[in-house]
Amino acid sequence: MNLPLPRRLGDWLRSLGRPPRSGDGRRVTLADTEWTDLRRRVPFIRTLSATEAERLRERIEGLLGSKEFVGIDHEPEPWQCHVIAAYAALPVLELGLEPYRDWHTVLIYPDTFVPDHEWVDEDGIVHRGAMPQAGEAWERGPVILSWNDVLEHGAVVVHEVTHILDGGNGDVNGFPPLPRDRDPAAWTAAFSEAWEWFNARVETPGVSEEDLPMDPYAATAPEEFLAVAAEAFFFEPARLREALPDVYAEMAGYFRQEPHRRAAVIETSIPGERMT
Repeated sequence: MNLPLPRRLGDWLRSLGRPPRSGDGRRVTLADTEWTDLRRRVPFIRTLSATEAERLRERIEGLLGSKEFVGIDHEPEPWQCHVIAAYAALPVLELGLEPYRDWHTVLIYPDTFVPDHEWVDEDGIVHRGAMPQAGEAWERGPVILSWNDVLEHGAVVVHEVTHILDGGNGDVNGFPPLPRDRDPAAWTAAFSEAWEWFNARVETPGVSEEDLPMDPYAATAPEEFLAVAAEAFFFEPARLREALPDVYAEMAGYFRQEPHRRAAVIETSIPGERMT
């Protein structure tokens, strides 16, 4: 089932009586039973140290209090919001929620949705088309997700919020605002070299998806390369670190995390009922 994306999001939200705003800023506290349930559902939480897990819980509570979760054709259950917030909190575990300050809304479709896109090819010809999506993020939000795809691969949330982080410089281009102790030239060199190498591998006859360190969708644009690399960084860290050590090192410095010390591969499927 592919559902259409509303063309004028703000007007549509207002028509539902759900204005495009942040959460009400209330203090949200996860009950111990809710936290236990979330740890059971979300595999990566169980790989965190006790200190990291407690910090993640705080980040989740902050997201639940500051973002609005809007369901399309359904009202999201609290546990669904908790799951999405957990994956969104992982990239900013050590960064804090400030990089998400301009993002206010999460739209949750039951299944894949179909946004209209317009793009210009290298010959200057304008194209327009629609393609089913599992997730999408605009520079300042919202983050749009397919719940069935989140269940299948929770890393889709990390992918989309990485676009939010990337857009912190005013443009989503694969170059997020770096901490002062990070060298922009080193980031550019690592990602530029990896981008060229990865694209060459994708185009090499006989190279299958299994031969690549991450999904070939990363070759579509620099911003997608970063978002797909973030998925690999957090959930297949050993593979990314072996294939693209400089990219892994730059991301470790940016996120201030070293996921390869947690596990080589971390499951991202989530137990739960699919929506129809």
